[in-house]
Amino acid sequence: MYSRLTTSPRPVARAGRHSSLRAAIVVLSLWTLWGPMPASAQYHTYPEIGSELLAAQASYPSICQRHDLGSSGQGRSIWAICITDNVGVEEDEPEFKYVSTMHGNEPMGMELCLKLVEYLTTNYGIDPRVTNIVDSVELWIVPLMNPDGYIADTRYNASGIDLNRNFPDPFTSPENTPDGRAVETGVIMNWSFDHSFTLSANYHGGELVVNYPFDNNETGSSVYTPTPDDEMFIWISKEYSQHNQPMWDSSIFDYGITNGADWYAISGGMQDWSYRYMGCNEVTIEVSEAHTPGAGEIPTFWSQNRESMLAYIETCLTGVRGIVTNGATGEPLAATVTVIGRDHEVYTDPDVGDYHRMLYLTDTYDLTFEAEGYDTAVEYDVPVTGGDITVWDVELWRTNVSYPNGGESLTAFTEIDVTWTGNPDANFQVQYTPDADQISTVVDGFETGVLHDSYQTGGDAYWSVTDSDSYAGDYAARAGTIGHTETTWMTRTVEGGDVSFWYRVSSESGYDYFRFYVDDDLMIETSGTSLGWRDYSTTLSQEPHELKWEYSKDINTSSGSDTVWIDELEFTASDMIWTDIEPLTELGVTSTPWTPTEPGTAYKVRARSYYGTGVYGEWDESDTVFTVEAGPMPGDFDGDMEVNYSDYVDFVNCFTGPGGGPVDPECEPGDFAPKDGDVDCDDWQKFLLAWTDTQHDPPEFAQCPNIIPTVSQWGLVVMTLLIWTAGTVVIGIRHRGAYGLQGKGATL
Repeated sequence: MYSRLTTSPRPVARAGRHSSLRAAIVVLSLWTLWGPMPASAQYHTYPEIGSELLAAQASYPSICQRHDLGSSGQGRSIWAICITDNVGVEEDEPEFKYVSTMHGNEPMGMELCLKLVEYLTTNYGIDPRVTNIVDSVELWIVPLMNPDGYIADTRYNASGIDLNRNFPDPFTSPENTPDGRAVETGVIMNWSFDHSFTLSANYHGGELVVNYPFDNNETGSSVYTPTPDDEMFIWISKEYSQHNQPMWDSSIFDYGITNGADWYAISGGMQDWSYRYMGCNEVTIEVSEAHTPGAGEIPTFWSQNRESMLAYIETCLTGVRGIVTNGATGEPLAATVTVIGRDHEVYTDPDVGDYHRMLYLTDTYDLTFEAEGYDTAVEYDVPVTGGDITVWDVELWRTNVSYPNGGESLTAFTEIDVTWTGNPDANFQVQYTPDADQISTVVDGFETGVLHDSYQTGGDAYWSVTDSDSYAGDYAARAGTIGHTETTWMTRTVEGGDVSFWYRVSSESGYDYFRFYVDDDLMIETSGTSLGWRDYSTTLSQEPHELKWEYSKDINTSSGSDTVWIDELEFTASDMIWTDIEPLTELGVTSTPWTPTEPGTAYKVRARSYYGTGVYGEWDESDTVFTVEAGPMPGDFDGDMEVNYSDYVDFVNCFTGPGGGPVDPECEPGDFAPKDGDVDCDDWQKFLLAWTDTQHDPPEFAQCPNIIPTVSQWGLVVMTLLIWTAGTVVIGIRHRGAYGLQGKGATL
């Protein structure tokens, strides 16, 4: 069974089910169709399972492959079989799995899986429905997950572990790793890590119901606990139960389905792990009221479940699907797909880039597509019709600086083109810094008495700075005061490099926890009242990282000070100052002119895309630094790094007019970029812009008008604007009085 009866009594009695009468009727019907069951009917032995799967591969090698997923605790192979049209070839199709008998004394699902293998292989190319399933889905079937328990006729593995209490669980065992878990659990986890399953089910015995997630919640309470895809899970559960008449007619469970936690909560179940951690939709199917029905009933159960097994597989061909690729190269990407408003992620298969987001309700959905190093894409109003599939391919783009990208030597006051690649449908912001990779160490002891704006805090209460305890100085950051089942957190972003801090925990041991995360990866998890101040340190890669400190409480009881303190946070911070070269290019433009003016040895440029409405992509900067060497300052004829009267004299002497060049070498400072070999009126206007003598205007030059206002001319312009503005205000006041206009919104 789904292993609930060992942890708590069933909430509903079995009275009134008439299961014996129903079974008798079904057996009589099968007797009429097929004659009496053979007296020698029995369950497959463990060796027979491996042999039967190998025989299927031998008979149907183009669609069938047996795989050894790994060994059980006692060294027995856990067999799987893959059935699909181009077996062994990665394709754009959903991956599906049936896993049975993780409880060794519940073997009916194992027999159903073996029957399904036979049915699919023998009917492929003959039955259109079977052919479509095999052509459209990559099917994986694991008939026996717990071979040691099966041979010993026990629900547990050889180490006495209930495998359906052994998977990662966010509330009891959050690390998504096989380390410290049963061998068989690790085999299934590692296998799943190598795939991108869309839909799954695991088989049990001991009841007759389809159980859908969630099985658990933060409080461990037996209350209805829906996933963000509750309506979809109800639908796929009914797709199974409605074709199994005894299950559908259940007098205990409406329509033969139930929410797991509503039945009663368990921790460490496989279906919740699949959904929460792997992005795979999974249910638990109880196919027999007895844990081990008589072997003679196998045909009966196959008759009851065959249509259900096929219909359930077909549900993975609904919702929205597509391929996520690099927009520039077309290569497939490992991406995360999220429906906005639903806290659930699904993942592409990185080999093909295909995703399969099951959705049931007819509606339009907004989807986000994210991949490391790429700009996030948001696709709005994607239409989905319940029961059908929408194909929606997505291209993701990233900005890549091409030049200067590191190692170049530029010359001050010499114009270059900064170039990059990126989304042709985006604008771009481009910047430079002369201080690349300049960092300093920051120590925050919270001695200001308040949290700096660089920290974010939330949950059920805010963190604050307090003098109730500290490692050094007078103050430390302290978790917010929370009640039972509540959480309080604090975050901040740091650059890569060394990070360290001190912390002290005072809480109910084993129940109320302090946790510390880096980019959502758990680094510290501890509780108790005997903990003094402890230090933590790590070294992070050279990129931004989010640090998160969290304190959470369980359903009852408090101990100690019921909090956590943080002090002496030390990290590295960037001293780089970035300046715009181009605040925003035209759409699709991937180059912009830039004239560096100051010599330096640690320059970088960077660029990012802009998609409108305040949405920017990720920055990409030069891979390494480049240098800017000293060069002649345009307009500075005498080399004193100023453009003043002495340079004016030289400019006049060098003036050639249009087409009068080429200029002599000593006149080069007068030929401003883009250089055309002449010193003419275009250069005069740039000479005026380069003028550095703020106390004196450049003299008039009869050959060229001063289109650019001089210092005194700018003063006249400003004075004119002030007089005009004052007059406008007076007129506006008079008009407001005349027409009775009032309020802030009144305009002329």
